[in-house]
Amino acid sequence: MVSPGNEPWPVRVRAEHGEVLGAGMALDDRHVLTCAHVVGAAGGTDLPDAEPAWTVLVDLVGQPNRQTVPARVVPGCWWPPTSDGRDDIALLELADPAPQGPFAPLRRMRGTWDRRVIMYGFPETLEHGVYVEARLTGRSGAGRERVQMLSATTGPQVSPGFSGSAVVDAQTGHVVGMVVSTYRDGGRVQDVAGGTDPGSGLSWMIPIETILGRLPRLRAQVPGESSVDARFRSTEDTPANPRVLRQLADFFGRLSSDNVLVIVIDHRESDVAAAVRQAAVLSSRELRPSIDPEKISDAPPIGSIDLAVDATDRSTKDVSRRIADWVGEADAASTAPGHDPAAETTPRSIIINNIDEAAEPDTLLSEVVLPLVDQAPARDLRMLLTFRGTSIPLRTTLLVSRVASLQATEKAVRRAYRRAAAVVADVPRLQPRAIELRIQLTKLRAAAATVDGDTLAALLASTERAADRALGAAESVRREIVAREDLWSELHGRLGAYRAMAVQHRLAEDPALGTSYRRAHDLLLTAPCDLVAAEAAVRQYTEAISHRTDGRRGGAGS
Repeated sequence: MVSPGNEPWPVRVRAEHGEVLGAGMALDDRHVLTCAHVVGAAGGTDLPDAEPAWTVLVDLVGQPNRQTVPARVVPGCWWPPTSDGRDDIALLELADPAPQGPFAPLRRMRGTWDRRVIMYGFPETLEHGVYVEARLTGRSGAGRERVQMLSATTGPQVSPGFSGSAVVDAQTGHVVGMVVSTYRDGGRVQDVAGGTDPGSGLSWMIPIETILGRLPRLRAQVPGESSVDARFRSTEDTPANPRVLRQLADFFGRLSSDNVLVIVIDHRESDVAAAVRQAAVLSSRELRPSIDPEKISDAPPIGSIDLAVDATDRSTKDVSRRIADWVGEADAASTAPGHDPAAETTPRSIIINNIDEAAEPDTLLSEVVLPLVDQAPARDLRMLLTFRGTSIPLRTTLLVSRVASLQATEKAVRRAYRRAAAVVADVPRLQPRAIELRIQLTKLRAAAATVDGDTLAALLASTERAADRALGAAESVRREIVAREDLWSELHGRLGAYRAMAVQHRLAEDPALGTSYRRAHDLLLTAPCDLVAAEAAVRQYTEAISHRTDGRRGGAGS
């Protein structure tokens, strides 16, 4: 890695007559990655479907001697933007090799929300380039293939001239994407150097996984594995079970409240197995076929499955390492205040396939699967666990753990209810299910010696579904209780802050404001507090204070 600001891989792309078209990044001594529309702009016409024949100039601005090298599109490495805003990728080959590296350290991304990133581009007004800082804010665009970025609405922003720039993770120094577009407010391009003229701050990047899907030749340059194990990429022609595929699309699309889904796969060539494999592949930016997303029915959203692991014949250590490698030590190494390592090192959605065919199924269940399952309700994880057989003993062990987790969650909800009900009104109550499910578990164990395997499997599946519904309901009630407590605390703090503002501006003795304050204060401190009435009263008081103080500031400045 190199120190920030000294990266040698950024390049500037120009037309042969000198016009700056955009940016790019050197991947090795002969190849540069950029956007197709950057190269297309050199032709002065609409983007061609086939590789353009013209040459562009690549300024190696990160290199000590800053030389300029002609370049052309590599055959088969041209993906112009589609009409609905996908693709827009081009790989260039330099006429002469770049003198030195290191080159852009491409990495697959391990999560997008609120990650700080840095970009270096070449807007028209700044010939030598400028850095822009932004935060990733989630999937966006057609098929959710792109990732939205948000920079400050004043100061440097992504603008024309940044297309093709590397998006660098500020924490690790890895390149996790490529700038592809920026938002134009009312058709007016925001000046990237403007410090007072606010812009939208919106821009978008293409993640490295999407780029690898279009340019598989680059996979050898990217350390680590795809998020989907190779065993999911079957070439068999077995049609996927449509019911199961729809179920998985809803589950990973978070349209259902379940956190854990257990599926039994009779045999590897079954339509259920095909549905699981297809769901994993279709959710992957890197592996999803290059076809219109609208033509793929019942597919999980792109990027909705973080990791798909096949446990067949693998040791517990191997599966555990695979999950750990998904994050990587560098990605998890944060010492920021309030940092929660477990939140970053646990995928938010995962498939663990064929658990009962692992080399050590009991150990895998106890050391890897159950700890993740225990986190699922509180962290809102999505876990698909598949078994190749009915696996009654393994699934019963899993169910026992889930019922114990339910019992602990219900106990926590009861404590939270007592605490919250002493302060606020209308606190939701939980309908307990743990005792009922423990009785069901006892019946299940007793039935093991007397009923046939199919009946026992059906009873187990029914109890699994009931446990998951109960866990989801308990966690939902817990979150609602916490939200009501948090709202009360926030209103109390807001009222106190505006009361202090009133004192500062000598408004504390104002009769109307005093009456408004006392009403809000009494509503908040009269237990149980009516949050709806209290929130309205606090809002009335704070808006009145804001109006009076804004008026005074306006008068003083005139």
